[in-house]
Amino acid sequence: MPTAAPATRRAPKPVPTAPGARLPGPVRERRPALVAFGLVLVVGGALGSALVVHRSGDRVDVLVARHDIAPGDLLTADDLGTARVAAEGAATVPASALGNFVGTYATTRIPADTLVNRTMFLAGDTVPAEAAVVGVVLGPEQRPTAALAAGDVVRAYLVSADGATTVTGQPAGTVLLGAARVVAAGGTSGGAVTGPVTSDSGTVSLLVPTADAAGVVAAAAAGQIALVRLADATTPPVDLVRE
Repeated sequence: MPTAAPATRRAPKPVPTAPGARLPGPVRERRPALVAFGLVLVVGGALGSALVVHRSGDRVDVLVARHDIAPGDLLTADDLGTARVAAEGAATVPASALGNFVGTYATTRIPADTLVNRTMFLAGDTVPAEAAVVGVVLGPEQRPTAALAAGDVVRAYLVSADGATTVTGQPAGTVLLGAARVVAAGGTSGGAVTGPVTSDSGTVSLLVPTADAAGVVAAAAAGQIALVRLADATTPPVDLVRE
């Protein structure tokens, strides 16, 4: 008898899919290295935040100016106070070092409540070798109406009562000093002390280049000098010594 032919297997028919449907993609393998790296970043960030919080609470007592201090002022213990600030940051001076600064001179204008640092003070004379301090007596018409004070920067002009004759022979209106630092100011009754010029008359001490000192002294002795105040940011050719 003839034998029946073996049945052939038919390939499975493709499963119909709805229009626009996507077949599921292959499952992605997890990468342990990336997972571990992510954990390291998270832990590192947490530790960094904790360190910042810890350091923000680490504060120390430092020296601050109790009031405005002018260039050339002789420092006393009453001029400096203390403030509690973060240990790290701008250059500061520990409160325990107060004794090291008593008797020094301010080399710059220091506003009240400023955190002081060592570059703001100098022991000994603050006048540089190439400069001289000249005293000038001023009438109301020879200075600004607002009182001059130590630390101001001024310009000095040659003036004359008759508008022509001057002690130096130069014409009235000549600039004697383009810019000079006021190192002291005070009323005639109180002498040359640091402070504002009185309303009626007064004196100021100017820090001038040695080469210009003779002309300024002559004009000041003849009452032929007038001062105008310049911007605080003006830098004079000679200034108080800075470390």
